[in-house]
Amino acid sequence: MNKKTIVTLGLAVLLAASFGCKKTEQAVGGDVQVPQAAATEEIPGTASPDDLNPVAAQAYIDNVTLGSELGPDGTIVAERAGDDFGPGQPIHIAMSVKDAPDGAAVKVVWYGPNETKINEEQKDVPAGATTLAFSAPDTSSWAQGDYRAEVWIGDEKVSTQPFQIVAIADAGQE
Repeated sequence: MNKKTIVTLGLAVLLAASFGCKKTEQAVGGDVQVPQAAATEEIPGTASPDDLNPVAAQAYIDNVTLGSELGPDGTIVAERAGDDFGPGQPIHIAMSVKDAPDGAAVKVVWYGPNETKINEEQKDVPAGATTLAFSAPDTSSWAQGDYRAEVWIGDEKVSTQPFQIVAIADAGQE
C-alpha cells in the first residue's frame, strides 16, 4: 500500500468515528437528561427518558460515602465514616449531587446476606442541592454478615458500597 492510500484510509476512519460519537461535553452536559424514576436494571434501548447515558450518570453522582452520622450539611461526619456497623447502629449513605439535574430520581437499594433485598428508597434531587443522603431502615434485627448499598440514577448503577454488620464491640473499626 502506498502512503497516500494509508493516509486516505486513516482519514476516512477518523471521519467516520467523529460522526458516530458524541463529544464528552455533549454526553455529559449537552442535552441534560432528567430521569423521573430510578430503576434497578438497565433499560433496553434509548426511548425512555429514564434511560441515561452511563457517562452522564457517573458525572451526576460523586463521593458516595457510608457512615453512622450525618453532619448538618448532609455529608457523613468524617470521624463516623466507615463500613463496619453494629446491629441497631444507624447507617447512612451520602453523595454529592451538585452536577445532577434538579428533579433527577436517585434510588438506594439495600441488600443483605444471600442477596436478600432489604429495602429501597427513591428521592428526587432538590433544586440547588449539593448533597443527598439516605438512611438504612432499622438495623436492630440485622444479622452479622456482608451487606451492600447500591446507588442508581435513572437506569444506571453508579456506586456499590459494601459494608458489614459486626459485633457491637467491633463496630467502627476499620
